[in-house]
Amino acid sequence: MRRVLEVALEQLATHGFERLSVPEVAALAGLNKTSVYRRWPTKADLVREALAASMGHTAEALDSGDLRADLLALARTAVGFVESPSGLAVLRTLLAEGANPEVKGLAAAMLHQQGINGPALVFERAIARGELAQDTDVTLVLTTLAGAIMHRILIEQSPVTEHFFTTLIDMVLFGVKRG
Repeated sequence: MRRVLEVALEQLATHGFERLSVPEVAALAGLNKTSVYRRWPTKADLVREALAASMGHTAEALDSGDLRADLLALARTAVGFVESPSGLAVLRTLLAEGANPEVKGLAAAMLHQQGINGPALVFERAIARGELAQDTDVTLVLTTLAGAIMHRILIEQSPVTEHFFTTLIDMVLFGVKRG
């Protein structure tokens, strides 16, 4: 079934969400379409799992006891995906088709899942350890980090180097002002 997820990502990158065809994904993966539909009843289900699998997943395994170390590991995983040819194509496709109700639902479901198992969990653990204040706006921190990385990739069209995301994470965690 791993092959189905790989083909789904390739097709998403090539054709976009709207034109992605589950029967075509099944055929390219060498399976009958009913086998694919049995496991993933909708196109959104298939795409959601393909995207999750492609990004590794993440925070469940990340618990070094240090927020900065965990954020650096998350950044490496995310940047590795979005800078890959298929990751960049998928990202551009999803952004271009953001008005599609199915794509909106997919994005909302993935953000909710990340809140349970993803980067938000890393912050919850840091708050529980006392590394961050209880009232930390985790959504704002994650939006700031993701926004800077997306700006770097999509607007500046520059690579996201280790130095860039290390500096970004340190700036967000520790601020830019001395004092």
